[in-house]
This record gives sequence, structure tokens and C-alpha cells, in this order.
Amino acid sequence: MRQIGLMGGSFNPIHCGHLNMGRAALDSGVVEQVLFLPSGNPPHKRAGLEDKLHRLAMARLAVAGEKSMDVCTEEIDREGVIYTVDTLTILREKMPGCRFHYLIGADTLRALHTWRRPEDVIRLCALLVVMRPGEDEAKTHAVAQQWRARGAQISFLAAQPMDISSTGIRSRLEHGLSLAGLVPEPVEAYIREQGLYETHGDRA
Repeated sequence: MRQIGLMGGSFNPIHCGHLNMGRAALDSGVVEQVLFLPSGNPPHKRAGLEDKLHRLAMARLAVAGEKSMDVCTEEIDREGVIYTVDTLTILREKMPGCRFHYLIGADTLRALHTWRRPEDVIRLCALLVVMRPGEDEAKTHAVAQQWRARGAQISFLAAQPMDISSTGIRSRLEHGLSLAGLVPEPVEAYIREQGLYETHGDRA
């Protein structure tokens, strides 16, 4: 059975921190491929969200030079609000020979109870968690144990965290600052060619 890592998100824009998580998952040997899942209409992030086709294009540019990484358009192609549990259900049907491992940050693990049908999410996939700078490791591991008691399969990735956020990148763009080392060069070129994130004002 193929072991597939999944990373969902608005990717508004995708950045080097996302790619670092993907590389860490591959280096761990837990997964043999990582699929990025840009969301067309995420339930929690709408203000200041660039068009889904721009975010898809940036994701494809970001992974073009990465080994064993690709972009899945499942959440771009669907209409309506997109929930992870629905995506997992569909992918299980489309890719029956695969076992899925969803890549998340520790903050997302702590918010897992707010997801739509979290009990089904942990039934449909395992979770690979990356700690970020400043995270409370004890609290995060306690939350992981609570979910394990409910049947979740949770592993922690030994990745070097990168203190990069899409919010910070958008702020730098609005102030005309460089994105060197924050996003892949083709992504920065695309952002500037398309004039993205220049006049949206405040963002969530």
C-alpha cells in the first residue's frame, strides 16, 4: 500500500515553510509522496483570499522542482465550502491502494476538535504533526494523547521549524519588501507579474 502525505490549506501564498514540511515528511520515510491540496473555498479563511486559480498556479510552481511532491486539484475542482473530511472520503474512493497521512502544524492539532466530523477524519487518515517556533510541546503532546485515546494515529515529525507565515509574506508584499528565502523564486516572480496581494488591505 502506498503511503501518501497530504497537506491542505489555502496556500495564500504557498511558501518555503510548506515545502519544508513536505520534505520532512518524505525524509522521515513515513510517506513516499506528498500531495498539496489548495482549497478552492476554505471554511475558515475567506478575507483577502486570492483567486483559487492563482493559488493553484503558485502551488504548482513551488513543487515543480521538488522530488516526490505534486499538487492535487480535488479541492479546487469542487464547488461550495470545502471540508477535509469530504476530501478524504473522495480520495479514499479514487485512490484505494493508498494510505493517507495528513500533515499539520501543532496549532492545527489543538484545533482539530473544531473540524467538521473530526472522528471521521482520524478514521480516514493518520496525522503527521510538525512543531512550530514557540509551540507548547507539553500541551500539544497532551492533546495528541487525547486523540490517540479516541483512535487517532498521530506521529511527530523531526523537522526544523521555519518561522514563516503567509500572513507575514502578504504584509511584506504590501510594504514592497523582498521575499527572498520565504517563497520559491518562481512563486515570487508569479506574484509580482500578476500583481497579487498589493491592494487587499487588512487580512485574516
